[in-house]
Order: sequence, then C-alpha cells, then structure tokens
Amino acid sequence: MASTTTTNLPSAKHLKGRLLVPGTSNPEDDNDDRLYPLLVSNVSLSFWGGVDETTGIVIDATHPLHGQSVEGTILCMPSGRGSSTASQVLLELILNGKAPKALILRDRDGQIAVGALAAKSVFPEATVLDIIQVEQFDSLLHADANRSFGKVMADGSLVFGPEASEVKELAYQIGQSNGGTSRQAPPPIVWNEEEQAMMDNASTEAERRAVDCIIAYGRILTDNPTYVDVENAHIDGCTYIGPGGLRFAERLVEDGGIVKMPTTLNAVSTDLRYWDRLGIIPTESQQASIRLAKAYVALGCSERSFTCAPYLLEGPPKLNQQIVWGESNAVVFANSVLGARTEKYADYLDICCAIVGKVPALGVHLTEMRKPKVVLDASGVDFSTEDPDTFALLFPVLGHVCGTLSDGELPILVGLEHLAEVITRDHLKAFCAAYGTTGTSPLIHVAGITPEAIDAQKMIEACDRTVPVTCEALENTYRLLDQESQHRDESIQWVALGNPHMSVSECDDLLSLINSLPPSTAKNKDVEMIACMSRVVFEQSTAVQAILDFGVKIVQDTCWCMLLHPPMIPTDPNSRILTNSGKYAHYGPGLTGRKFRLGTMAECVDAAVTGRLQRREPSKFPWMSQNRAFSTWNTAAHSNHTRFNHKPLIRFARYLFK
Repeated sequence: MASTTTTNLPSAKHLKGRLLVPGTSNPEDDNDDRLYPLLVSNVSLSFWGGVDETTGIVIDATHPLHGQSVEGTILCMPSGRGSSTASQVLLELILNGKAPKALILRDRDGQIAVGALAAKSVFPEATVLDIIQVEQFDSLLHADANRSFGKVMADGSLVFGPEASEVKELAYQIGQSNGGTSRQAPPPIVWNEEEQAMMDNASTEAERRAVDCIIAYGRILTDNPTYVDVENAHIDGCTYIGPGGLRFAERLVEDGGIVKMPTTLNAVSTDLRYWDRLGIIPTESQQASIRLAKAYVALGCSERSFTCAPYLLEGPPKLNQQIVWGESNAVVFANSVLGARTEKYADYLDICCAIVGKVPALGVHLTEMRKPKVVLDASGVDFSTEDPDTFALLFPVLGHVCGTLSDGELPILVGLEHLAEVITRDHLKAFCAAYGTTGTSPLIHVAGITPEAIDAQKMIEACDRTVPVTCEALENTYRLLDQESQHRDESIQWVALGNPHMSVSECDDLLSLINSLPPSTAKNKDVEMIACMSRVVFEQSTAVQAILDFGVKIVQDTCWCMLLHPPMIPTDPNSRILTNSGKYAHYGPGLTGRKFRLGTMAECVDAAVTGRLQRREPSKFPWMSQNRAFSTWNTAAHSNHTRFNHKPLIRFARYLFK
C-alpha cells in the first residue's frame, strides 16, 4: 500500500487502501469534481459517547476533535475505541444524513464497520459511507492535514492535498489509468466450505441474514476466516439509540430469529418496571426503548438480566470458555479477570453471532493473540493502600491511563504484584470499565493478579516495548476526569453510583459508609443520590432497604450511560455530577452536557450530606505517596460527616478477592 505523489502535482498525494466496506454513494461521485474536507486525528474515537448521532458533532470532551462535525467529511483516525454501541451510533448517523463521507482507518478494524453493514442489510435505500484501511496512515498526520481536501476513489484509495485543483487533477489521472472512474459494484464474496455450510444450515431468514453479516465482518478482518463455536452471549445492542436499531431488532423477530445459547442483555435505556415511579416521562424514545427490550426477549434473551455487569450474575463464563459479549467494560472484565475468550463485539453483530452460534476465529479467541505486545510499567509508582477508600480511586484512573498508553496494542500491566492480596474484583471492575473507554484491545493482563498472568515473566520478556506509567500520567488523567478540580466552587447537585452496575459488596460498602455517619445525619434534600444495579443484585443484597431508607434512589435495568435527560440527570446544565466511576466521568460530559467530578465512594456519601465536594490535595492521592501525610488525613478541612476513621482491617476483610 505505497503512497505516491506525481512530480507535477507536488501538493497532492495518493494513498492506496483496502476497502473494508464499500459504500453505496452516488455512483457518479467518481466522475464529478466534488471534494470533501479531511478531518484528521491521531487519537481513536468512540462514536458512542463521542459523536452526537443527530448532529454529527464530536461530543467527547477529552478528544482533540471535540466540537467539530464529522458530517460530509473524510474522517481519518487510527481506529474505533470504547463502547460496543458505536455501531448503533454510526447506523443512526447514516440514517440521519450526518455521517462522514468516508472513514479512513489505520487499523483493519471490523468493530467500527458493523453499523455500516447493518445499514446495508436493513436499509437498502440508505447512503452508506466507504470505510477504508490505509497502512501509511501517518502520511495524513502532517501539519496541514485538517486544511486538506480529499476524494475516495472506486478502488478504495484516497487522493488528498491542500490544493483542490491538484487533488482533482491527480484523481482524474488515477481514474484514467484505471480505465475510468465509474464506481463498480464490488465482486461478490466467494464463501469457503465452512461459510457455505453455515448458510446451508440456517433455518430462518433471520439466521441467513445473521450469517451474511458474520461472514462480511470476518472478511473485513481476514481474507479467509474460520469460525469457532460459542457457548454464551451478552447483547449490547438492546440499548435504544434511535429508530434504526429498533427496526433492526424487530426485523430479526419478524424473520424468525432465536438465539442458540444462554444470552443475557445489557442495561437498556430505561427502568423497564418502575420508570413511572422514578418520574420518567413516557416519551416516544422511552417507549421505543421498551419495545426494543421486548424484541430482544422475543429473540430468546434472558429477561432477568438487563445489566452492564453480567459477570455479577449467576454462572459467569469460565477460564478459556468461548463466548460472544458486547459492552466494553464487560468484555474487558470477561477476558482479563475471568479469562474467558471474546472479542469486543459491536451492537448488531453480537445478536447475529448468538443466533448463528459461531464467531470468526480471530483476535483474542485464539491463544496466540492473547499474548501481550507492550508492557505498561507502574513499578516506579509507590502506591499507598493506607486508606482503602482512597486506594479504590486508583483503579478508574489507572484503567483510563492504561487504555491510552497501550495505543491499540494488547498490554500487560506490571508493578501491582505486591498488592494482589488487597486488590478486589470491585477494584478490577472499575479498572476494566475505565480501560474500555480508551483502550482498543478487549484484554489487559495484570501481572500477578489476572488468571493468565499469575506467572507473567515469559509474557513480559516477549513484549516489543515498555511504556512507563508515571505519577504525572495518573495525575493528568485524574484532572481530565475530574473536570473542575481547580475551581473553587465545588457544590454538588447529583451523586451517581453504579457505572458499571453495583455489586453486592459495593452495596455493603455503601451502607457501611452511611452507617458510619454521626447519629441522625440525613441526606441533603438538595442533592440527588442515585445508584444503578441489576435486578439480581437488588434482590440479593441485604443492604438495599437501608440504602433506600437513607434517601438513595435505586434504578434497575438501565445505567448512567443511558440516563440522558431529567429527572434522571439535573435540569440545570451548570449542575455538577459527582461519580466514583472513571467510565461515567469519561463519557458523562459529552452525553449529558453537565459538569463532572470524580471522587471516592466516601466522598460521594459526604457530598450527599453536605452538598459539597471537599477539595483534595496532591498528597492524598494513592499514586502520590511520596508526598503523603496520612496522619493529617482526618482533619478539620474535611467535614465531620466523613468516615475516614474506619478500621482498615475491617474494610480489607470485606474487599478480599472472592
């Protein structure tokens, strides 16, 4: 895939590419002079939580393209990242006419392409963008890239440059050398024997369409894929983003679709049973989300799940079990903490695989592909565990950092081995969720802690490079997630817990914090405190009633990443939401338009009582222990409602790894 530049057109360049998804653009596009602006970033972008599907504006406040529109551009970036729901957003962008003209990727990324495949499958009238992979992606990262114009050729190559006349002339020359530029229909895929057998064995129209989607996805990633049987599924596509996703699911039901394995459902867009008690208005969108949930149940999925933390349900996947899971945090946890095997399956593809019972034998389904390529070395940081609650703050921040530093490669984190006895599954849940927002790989090993890295020396020695994890990186990431850490006004109007859904042990911990308050302490009436959890945890936890009595609202079936409107978020756009979730602190500002603070669970309880988040000093972070003075931790600077006098041994006993 060499890059070429003609001598008489010095500013125009030609990048050859691999056409991952051929678009369905106007067939005359290759014969006219229309060019499209390039929008280039060296940072991957999640469409979900990153792009508004109704406007095409980049809403991820942490992304370099924040505030810019992708509509009608040639969007160039290394790959997708983050949420499995990105495919739903891309489908809605296409249907709303707000999609890019083309998507140019560095990586051969099938995940991001699924929304386009779904559009072509269900909405033949839609104009679908070209998705292209170029190996010499770095050629796009020069200083004037975002002032360039481009044209995607029929063969999947890209012509671009700052001078429109030269780009047009080079595109014309290339088109003539290829015997004309008219867009031709791509040649049909020639299936191998296994693929033909999958289609021959399909018993319904839904299964045939699902097979077709799986094969198209597999061919994006490799020229001749093989397939593996899967035994368990978790569906992320049940979250309502727009009418396109609803039509996709209902079409599967109409066509006789049914899953072939135990299949759980992700958190949906509303509390399905108690939405009216919570004051949720039955809008068209809210009612559509209920229809969508019912459609997936009609496909054979469990109506007892509706959780973004399916690993907390009974019978989680086992070590080396082949599964097909969507939802980024769940995928990372399943691979990393449970040792099960799943790629991060995009919405729509997940249900197709559950209906067929097979997935392409690619990525981390294969033992060879589960070997790390980069060492993330945190051994230079002196982590403090003196206060368990503050220690918990490390994991959402560290996960976010690791996703960024891994830069698309599968990492192994070293430097936490000596903490193995105090690192809990709740810690790892927070870590995996934050890693999933910035990391591309569906797996991260943690030396001495996660099951495939208990004895990690050979893994480490085989890695290509080492990247240090520093106090500075952790501090900068914390400040990125804690939006107003430098501002004086630290009033809090909303406290959000349970992203991912709370576990039974987290419910116990929340109640312990509440019980540690001085007698007769009440929640501030001006602060809303809401916790999200699954139906199963709600029923299992013995702490739930006392938590409700304190004034905490408990929401089931849905999660913070889907709660986008009042009364589930503050009405005032200047309100501040405090959360202990790195995932929500990452996505929340773009999704809600509100300001976010990141704190510990103890700080969340304190803010629910006082209405304020007490300012923290650098010496009080678990990654800044060289400047620490824990003897002054419980000072007058913190309100008398804080609970830092808990005996550490009691807290550690509760936190012990199950």
